[in-house]
Amino acid sequence: MQMTVQQQRYMMGVVMCLMLMPPGMWVPSLPNVLATYDASWALPYATALTPLCALFSALLFGALSDRKMHAEQLLGVLGVSGAVFLWLGFSSLKWGWHPGWYLLFQGCNALISGPMFALMTKVKLANLPNAAKSFPIYSMCGTIGWMVGGWIISSLAFDCSANTGQLAAYIRLGMGGLCFLLPATPPTDHQSRGWQAVLGLRAFGLLKNRELRYFYVASALFAIPCVSFYMVVPMMLKEFGSLYPTAEMTIGQALEVLAMLFLSLVAGRFRIRWFLIVGMLFGVLRFALFALAGECGVLAVIWLGVALQGPIYTFTMVAGRLFLDKRVPDTMRGQAQALYQLLVFSVAGIIGAFFCGWLYESQSEAGVLQWTSYWLILAAMTLIPLAYFFIGVVGKPSRRNLVAASFSRDD
Repeated sequence: MQMTVQQQRYMMGVVMCLMLMPPGMWVPSLPNVLATYDASWALPYATALTPLCALFSALLFGALSDRKMHAEQLLGVLGVSGAVFLWLGFSSLKWGWHPGWYLLFQGCNALISGPMFALMTKVKLANLPNAAKSFPIYSMCGTIGWMVGGWIISSLAFDCSANTGQLAAYIRLGMGGLCFLLPATPPTDHQSRGWQAVLGLRAFGLLKNRELRYFYVASALFAIPCVSFYMVVPMMLKEFGSLYPTAEMTIGQALEVLAMLFLSLVAGRFRIRWFLIVGMLFGVLRFALFALAGECGVLAVIWLGVALQGPIYTFTMVAGRLFLDKRVPDTMRGQAQALYQLLVFSVAGIIGAFFCGWLYESQSEAGVLQWTSYWLILAAMTLIPLAYFFIGVVGKPSRRNLVAASFSRDD
């Protein structure tokens, strides 16, 4: 029996929930899981590995969805195959293998799964009526999935166990199967030819546009210090006496639900760029709260900083994808989102993983981290993209038509 259009739209919400539930399980748990298996040394490499491997696949699969293959079918294939390597990665830790095997399997998973979120974004934006209002609502389903994933892990006492990743892999496998029930999202670019189109390199042409260039660069610069959130905060919570760090990391997702509802209600009344600025301001405030917590030693102050993750994600990542979608032609949707994925999650993720790891070591004395100075340095770094975006974009007219025109012919 064929699904109705409305049922397919509901399925988008289900898939979003199941897509973000697995990382909601293993990402906040990873620092403590690796410590359990005497592999803490691998944390910076594991954090950088996912964006590094996705670096090679984001544009390729984004271009494939624009030119050759239905986005929802490609998403399903990637979901199922990536789940296998996710399971192998955490199973290797459980079996007592060298952590290098974990890095290898997770690298394969990242290579396959890296473009998934960009592909899902394309499916939603192509099939939702009034995307500015409905896109945040469907994105909220992913937030709920992430939050529920964290609750499940802490309720099962898997916060420090490789069982976390195995359970996440089973859920990812089911999600991949459901992707084939999503609304059909066929390719829209039937004219582009050449190796640049095949590899998705034409997406870099978007950087010629001033407004998009400032947006992409500011988003990437902002993402670099933000890598520390899931890399360091779980350890900070544990050090300050938290018994359920994975569950407490979902406080941000609870606020994220409210932030997405707010964005859905007011997105049409205010220019999206102002949400981006507010999100970056919250980023500065979050790191300031972590610095304050390090100074006064109060766990509740850390919770306040964690809570800001919700509005930060909503007003930078979700609003950012809407900002981008309004400024590119339909034939570039997949590649534009893939370029965003590449710069913000891959390039910035790699730099952020090693920088935050180096900063963590440099601010440690006799094995004790100087929490206040660590977070204040990151707060200062977050001011840079805020100033850059404000100077470059605020008050500038939209140039969507110029962007669309520049891609109306083969390059």
